[in-house]
Amino acid sequence: MTWKMHDRRGAKEDRRATGRMLLDHLRFLQSVINGVTDPVLVIGTDMRVKLINQAGRDFPVDRGKGRKCAGNAHCYRVLFGREHACDQGGCECPLMEVLETGKPVTVSRTITLKTGALRHYEVFASPLRGANNELLGIIEILRDVTERNLAAEVLRKSHDELERRVEERTLALKKANNSLRLEIDERRWAEDQLIQSLEQAELVYSVIPSAIFTVDLKRNITSWNKKAESVTGYTEEEVIGKTCSIFARHPCSEIGCGVYSEKVDKPIINRICHIKTKDDRIRVISKSADLLRDANGMVVGAVESFEDITVQQDMDRQLRTERDKFRGILAALDQGMHILNHDFIIEYQNEVLRRIFGDKIGEKCYRVYKQRDEPCEVCRMQAAIEQSEVQRTEEIMSNMRHYEQSYVPFTDVDGEAKCLILLRDVTEEKKYRAETMRAGQLASIGELAAGVAHEINNPINGIINYAQVLIDDSSQVSLEGEGANPIQREMLDRIIKEGERVAYIVRNLLFFARQRDEDAHLVEIETVINDALALIKHQFQKDGVLISVEIPTDLPEVKVNHQQLQQVFLNLLSNSRHALNHRYSGRDPGKKLEIRCSAVQIEGKAYVRTEITDHGEGIPPDIISHIFEPFFSSKNPGEGTGLGLSISLGLVKDFHGFLSASSEPGSFTTMTVDIPANEAG
Repeated sequence: MTWKMHDRRGAKEDRRATGRMLLDHLRFLQSVINGVTDPVLVIGTDMRVKLINQAGRDFPVDRGKGRKCAGNAHCYRVLFGREHACDQGGCECPLMEVLETGKPVTVSRTITLKTGALRHYEVFASPLRGANNELLGIIEILRDVTERNLAAEVLRKSHDELERRVEERTLALKKANNSLRLEIDERRWAEDQLIQSLEQAELVYSVIPSAIFTVDLKRNITSWNKKAESVTGYTEEEVIGKTCSIFARHPCSEIGCGVYSEKVDKPIINRICHIKTKDDRIRVISKSADLLRDANGMVVGAVESFEDITVQQDMDRQLRTERDKFRGILAALDQGMHILNHDFIIEYQNEVLRRIFGDKIGEKCYRVYKQRDEPCEVCRMQAAIEQSEVQRTEEIMSNMRHYEQSYVPFTDVDGEAKCLILLRDVTEEKKYRAETMRAGQLASIGELAAGVAHEINNPINGIINYAQVLIDDSSQVSLEGEGANPIQREMLDRIIKEGERVAYIVRNLLFFARQRDEDAHLVEIETVINDALALIKHQFQKDGVLISVEIPTDLPEVKVNHQQLQQVFLNLLSNSRHALNHRYSGRDPGKKLEIRCSAVQIEGKAYVRTEITDHGEGIPPDIISHIFEPFFSSKNPGEGTGLGLSISLGLVKDFHGFLSASSEPGSFTTMTVDIPANEAG
């Protein structure tokens, strides 16, 4: 009996030793996973959290007022602050997928933190199986992938189930205290469970996608996983027992490392450092670190994880360099650039477009550039994306300037098809081409007019001379006593008068068509207006336009180029004739044109003002501010170039004068030309 009691006491002591060893290992495991900065949870098949690390408890999600991260809470409340299971809210549930497939799964989740910020996470879930391969639950690890596009698989093993089974087996052992064989079997079972737990912990430690190592208080390395070996080139045998400065670029110090410094907040998250590999290569890493504590809360070491971001940083530098080059090229070319997504949203603008249209990122392109409420009927951006071809066009934007546009489709890093658009302002180029063409046309017309005028001059002079000879002959007959025919004499006088009028028009035409002299001379406004009317008055009479001219005789002279000012008046008179004909198709008492000249004072300086008022259809308020812009025309296609008023404004400005418009739709339009008076005269 005595030896049996001794055996029972020995078995009990063994069980206690086994339990203490198991608890020590569990505390060590808890310390290790608490050192991991990503939330790690073990979830049972009942959706309750069995084991959670410190990062999981501190996970900044709103779990409800007054609610803390209590043990055995539901996973969806702990992680996402939800009241119901994920699959009931239309989201993927990692636990359900693992239970269905029996395989590890990865799902992406967007989580709203307490601060209101949205963060993107990848949830790694792996099945947790018991000794008999039965499914006990899952391990879930959350990795914040908002700033990094790195996929990570994290596996964690829970000890809760093991503790529960140990407790159950302990109770069973107490009940079967009379069986030494059962005591031995239970001890073996506990040892097997401990070995399995340690193996699973080692598996997690080895397959986690980050390099991880632990150090003691002297910074001697106590553990070293495969990823750390892959990054540094040092094997576990080469580093265990040595200080972590073996792979540091510079010797470790409290300032350099900081994990043991009271001045540095823990945990250390994503600090950028440099390490030296076994083959003397310098690598850039992003590291996180925290302290390891024993069951009494005493610091016994530190755990550090790091990732090699050398390639990523090199790519970032190259991208920044290429971006700066591209921006420099666009700035040098003075070309605008923006990027649109398929929803017509402006995602990027360069400085050129921002300077012209303002910061419009996030707005619809058709509202910014076309002032439309819906997309354009023909959308070059959609055509470029659908056809995967560069599209080119030329359009007028909301600032009434012409832009040559190139639409280049591309696929962004998010996999979405987008379009890069380059814009080049060609307004001045088009204006120059149009003015050059107009100048060539005017030169051709001038040469033609000069030739026609010379051809007309000879016969008209002959007609006048012959008529004068006939008048002289009739006068001679009258002197000799024979009666002259008064009707014949009147007809001859009319022939001479009309011939001289034709000769006057021809001289005016020759003067206007002659090679232009760009110099300014003193002229009278009345002379320029009369010369302009002489060229166009017949068209007004033919259209039944009633012309009223009021020009005082004491107006001062103006110093201008005669032909250029005449061209301004011809443009204004031509526009007035078009407006009157558009309102009145035939003759009408209201079809009137008024020309008034007067002397005025503007800011203390003398000017000669000419007002040309037509009682036509008027100009709508929404377009009157645009009438002086190049290529703007309210006429039907083919009736105007849109350059007349723009050229006239430029000529008047060259005279240091002003050209303005006032109008009342349906009543009148008045064009006012103010030219500085010659004060010396």
